[in-house]
Amino acid sequence: MTAAAACGATVRAEFTAGSQIPDFSLPTPDGKTLELGREAGTLRLTRNGASTSPRVLAIHLLQPDCLQCRAQLRALQSLHERFGEQGLAIIGVSHRGDDKALAELAKELGLGFPVAVGAGSTLAKEFAAGDSLALVDSGGMVRFAQVGYGVGDEKLWIEGIESMLAGKLPAKTGVDRERLAVGDPFPAVVLPSLGSGKTMELTGKGETLVFRDDAGKEARPKAAVGFFSRY
Repeated sequence: MTAAAACGATVRAEFTAGSQIPDFSLPTPDGKTLELGREAGTLRLTRNGASTSPRVLAIHLLQPDCLQCRAQLRALQSLHERFGEQGLAIIGVSHRGDDKALAELAKELGLGFPVAVGAGSTLAKEFAAGDSLALVDSGGMVRFAQVGYGVGDEKLWIEGIESMLAGKLPAKTGVDRERLAVGDPFPAVVLPSLGSGKTMELTGKGETLVFRDDAGKEARPKAAVGFFSRY
């Protein structure tokens, strides 16, 4: 197919298994600071002047207005309650939204782990290709990474956290999800219109794109631009 609606050629960075998590210092919604650094090769997490060395660190880049992020934060809160006293530390960092929105979100969900405002930060610019999650070992190495969230993903997090707490590597380094890549054939999309509820279609027939709108009118565009939203 010579014309396709696909993801762009520019790909933003994501957390990657096998890479080092960077140090950072970010403000929290209460005006204090959350810092991640290293001491003698070991991670040091400092909040309100108190430092800890987590055996496993989970860091989640989020948007306060994202429904998917809220579901993911609830799942992370369950892990905080389950593994928090065994050496798991969790951090939420917003890559969009202000301190007020983040504070309201943390209060609404009853989060027991710290959140920091990262909008505009180097961390957000480098790793917020989506709502990213990383599981990091005590030396700062990312051992598991994913973008987005699907119900049931927490099973993999639990397996990974349990392995890392036991001094082992996770069996998996990420979630197996298919993605469109440059050069892939565009898949057929058949979805209801938000306006009319009637079906719209975008398909590829041979070397030609065919679009049928909710009124049944057919067009053959030379190119199409499409995006998939989580909302």
